[in-house]
Amino acid sequence: MAHMEQIRIPAGTFPTKQAMVQAALREAILSGRLPPGERVVIDEVARRFGISIIPIREALRQLEAERLVTSQPHVGPVVTGFDEDAVAEMFTLLEALELAAARHAVERVGDADLDELEKACEAVERAAPARWEEANARFHARLAACARMPRIAEHLARVSGEWERLYRLRYREAAAPERTRAEADHRAFVAALRRRDLAGLESGIREHNRRALLHYRG
Repeated sequence: MAHMEQIRIPAGTFPTKQAMVQAALREAILSGRLPPGERVVIDEVARRFGISIIPIREALRQLEAERLVTSQPHVGPVVTGFDEDAVAEMFTLLEALELAAARHAVERVGDADLDELEKACEAVERAAPARWEEANARFHARLAACARMPRIAEHLARVSGEWERLYRLRYREAAAPERTRAEADHRAFVAALRRRDLAGLESGIREHNRRALLHYRG
């Protein structure tokens, strides 16, 4: 398939061939070079990388667990697409995971965490329009990390990755969210954490996600 040529062999070293292929395929899918519905032909990927099909199959299993690839009967691995409910589902999951993290973060956050969150706020506020979503995602990941709950952070990263791909495919050219309001929300989250104000933090997270969902659903 023509799109197989769009898979870039990643620079750097990887512990295994599987990890190398997984990183290359993930990047191609997230960037849109492998579009939704595209078949991932294992033999062609093997030729592209000059390796056997075994690590490729293992990499695809991991990507399927991340919902980036779907195995279809009589077809094989296919890049996962998005249905009309995808945006609502993603923001529902993001809200639920952030609320779960918040309950633990107010008890565990330390001064160093708060300093890092302040830096993350500043990075979002300085970000160029084309990089704003990326900086915003880093802030939310840093906020969740204050909970010291790696499974919550892992699930949040997966949903955020799905949102990143959907954003690139459907919303890159759309009007950006109201930056000033979103960035003020971030500052309010940090202030609520400093006060150990769980009710305020939860309320802010709900409203923040509600407005984001309304923005992208139009």
